[in-house]
Amino acid sequence: MKRTLQTLSLLLLALGLAGAAFAQARPWGGDSIVSDPEWRSRFLGSYGFLSGAEPKVNATELEMLREVLELLKANPQAAAARLKGTTGNESSAALDFILANLEFQNGELEDAKTHYRSALKKFPDFRRAHKNLGLLLVQEGDFQGGVEHLSRALELGDRDGRNYGLMGYCYVNLENYLAAEQAYRNAVLQEPDTRDWKLGLARSLLAMERYKEAVALFDTLIEENPEDSTSWMLQANAYIGLEQPRAAAINLEAVRALGKAQTSSLVLLGDIYMNEGLFDLAKDTYLDVIRQDEKGASYATAYRAADLLIRTRAFDEAAEILASIDERYAAKLETGEELKVLTLKAKVARAKGRKKEAANLLESIVERDGTRGDALLELASYHRSHGDVEKALLLVERAQNLEAFERQALLEHAQLRVSQKEYREAAGLLRRALAIRPEPRVESFLARVEDAIRR
Repeated sequence: MKRTLQTLSLLLLALGLAGAAFAQARPWGGDSIVSDPEWRSRFLGSYGFLSGAEPKVNATELEMLREVLELLKANPQAAAARLKGTTGNESSAALDFILANLEFQNGELEDAKTHYRSALKKFPDFRRAHKNLGLLLVQEGDFQGGVEHLSRALELGDRDGRNYGLMGYCYVNLENYLAAEQAYRNAVLQEPDTRDWKLGLARSLLAMERYKEAVALFDTLIEENPEDSTSWMLQANAYIGLEQPRAAAINLEAVRALGKAQTSSLVLLGDIYMNEGLFDLAKDTYLDVIRQDEKGASYATAYRAADLLIRTRAFDEAAEILASIDERYAAKLETGEELKVLTLKAKVARAKGRKKEAANLLESIVERDGTRGDALLELASYHRSHGDVEKALLLVERAQNLEAFERQALLEHAQLRVSQKEYREAAGLLRRALAIRPEPRVESFLARVEDAIRR
């Protein structure tokens, strides 16, 4: 790990970027709230009642509750069974509430919901019944139902930080980020040391595209816990929103150094390096994507990486990606995918001066599948570079008949006609290409051709 961090520091210095501290990450999720032992003991293990704010129990029920509480210490299931025999339309809402708590703890969620609702029907302002039912619904993913009951508990006076925090979690999942922000701010005010509330607030700010505020809050969270890969990752998203890709790259490298990089974050990092012209770093990152792809799910990403590197003339880097594709995916590729990879290999071979190898690859591709427009056009370019314009024209015209390659073939055809000073034919081809999709570059080319016609 120490060597990895040293390597990363050198890498960031080479990029001209600031360094950072790294350690083992702990991802955050809203489910940590509902599984928190303190939370559960406070709200599911509280069997007393708030005088004046909750339903009364009569002397008979109170005696029975003493028996239930004794049973509860040894056998929660037996305690629940004892209560089930005593609850009914005439019993206190308090008994339904305690029974619902026991069922909640025992994992009998449908029964728990039934008895929480029974308690609320008997005593609509039963604050803790609202709160516990809200918690149960959130645990099941019913965020709308959860927030309704949690909000009612809030109206009835339950204004502690955890209630606000859980409401914020609901609102985030309901994509009501403004309400989530307010709820989380209240939670932070009540419980400033609870990290989940600050993280939830930062996520809300990020969702509302308030990137500067989000970055500042993530700075605090990262300073508090450099091991939290989630904060590094989310702050990277904020930096991308601020159009600061190199700052985002620092964060993504941090996630990578922590050993927490998922495929999506590696692809994003590789794409940033590509856009920044750091092709060797991009190649290394894409290779990591391929190496960790045990299920073979990232072939499309690997192919795209090789294609992008070829388009930017980073042929050595592209060759490494193609070699890795062979190693990881060759046995799993369908015929069409295999031919696409061979076409990229031909482009690299041609660019590296191995023109005969490139031609042989392209000829074999076209023989196996005459509808490979990319191979037809690449082979046409090869023959054009060797002065065989007629053969190049035949291949380009074949590609024009393929809908997916028609526009590209028309442009290639136009260039061939211009090289032969056949300007009128070239102008007609360019107009057809523009009819498929307008593009300033092509319009400019057409204007020059028309000018040549006039001259």
